[in-house]
Amino acid sequence: LPLCFCLVSCPCQDRMLFPLPLRAACSLLGWFCLYKWFCHRYRHRNLEWSCRLVTLTHGILATCLSAYIGFIDGPWPLSHPGLPNTTLQVHVLCLSLGYFIFDLCCICRFARRKSMRKYQAWRRSRELGLKSNGHLKGH
Repeated sequence: LPLCFCLVSCPCQDRMLFPLPLRAACSLLGWFCLYKWFCHRYRHRNLEWSCRLVTLTHGILATCLSAYIGFIDGPWPLSHPGLPNTTLQVHVLCLSLGYFIFDLCCICRFARRKSMRKYQAWRRSRELGLKSNGHLKGH
């Protein structure tokens, strides 16, 4: 069984229309489309700005949905631990799983650029005859 099936124990799993990996993939596609829309809407900003807007959107949405599940929809997680997950809990899990995959892709994409810029700046400083602390080398 894939890892996603082991994370969620739902008695209604046989009645679920789509398997969990497909739901997570649809969530990933949704976050990516939101990212592309933010990139199009805020063209004057850099791409990382759009990624941060997606992060903000996920944070607000996940907090609101989790509060609704915990306080209104139930079951209360502190008095009924270990009960099977509800359908709404599974939806929120897949929504967050798709976001975390999206966020991992953003980290890989943007972190590589920043580390490469730092490396190139370090190489230039070495070629200019500077010590690593910024002082000129002795003649």
